[in-house]
Amino acid sequence: MRIKSSKIALSAAALITTALVLSGCSSSDSGDATAESSTSETTVAAETTTDAESTTTTPGTLADGSAFTGERTTLVTGTDPDAPVISVSLPAQWTHSQEGVSGAVTDILSSNQPEASGFTPNTTLTVEAQGTATADEVLAGARDSLATLNGWSEVKKIDLDIEGQKAIRVAGTWTPPELDVPIYAVMTVIAYQADESSPVYLVSFANQFTDTQNMAMSNQVEEINTSIEFG
Repeated sequence: MRIKSSKIALSAAALITTALVLSGCSSSDSGDATAESSTSETTVAAETTTDAESTTTTPGTLADGSAFTGERTTLVTGTDPDAPVISVSLPAQWTHSQEGVSGAVTDILSSNQPEASGFTPNTTLTVEAQGTATADEVLAGARDSLATLNGWSEVKKIDLDIEGQKAIRVAGTWTPPELDVPIYAVMTVIAYQADESSPVYLVSFANQFTDTQNMAMSNQVEEINTSIEFG
């Protein structure tokens, strides 16, 4: 059985583009803004973000051993009673808000410190039921949909187990038509299934920023992505 790709595309590729509007990042402050890295290069800071959960760390700490800086926040996932309850550690420098997108509630986590490029780093979460699709189909479809982004270049993909749920983390760069700055995107996608008789939910965390050399920003994104809890 092949899953319908249109719904997964909405949750992955379109989630990233929608995030630009919801977080107020639909344009850069300066028309001649440039990024510090090209689409073919990945800095140490960005690599740390994508590798964070491929190694064993102490709960409440980053891969480098430093402690989380924020407090836990519960994310709104709509009115579906079967949808998972999700919480993350929100870095001290970030704000949590909700926006309505196509009748669904989407959580926006935004940095309070815009980058030199004028872009505001953000993380957007959406949760959608995937019917009879399997976890593997959901994850594969989400990854494939990212290729539809303008200029998408995948840098890394790793397989994860997040609280017993199959997941992937995909990192890459793309260039929104309305921006002059290449964006580094880190997608944490989880195929959540409460039990064998329950539907699979696509849980998508879309993280975006431009300064891949900023270790502090990388740590903040890592904190959000490695602190995901269900229930």
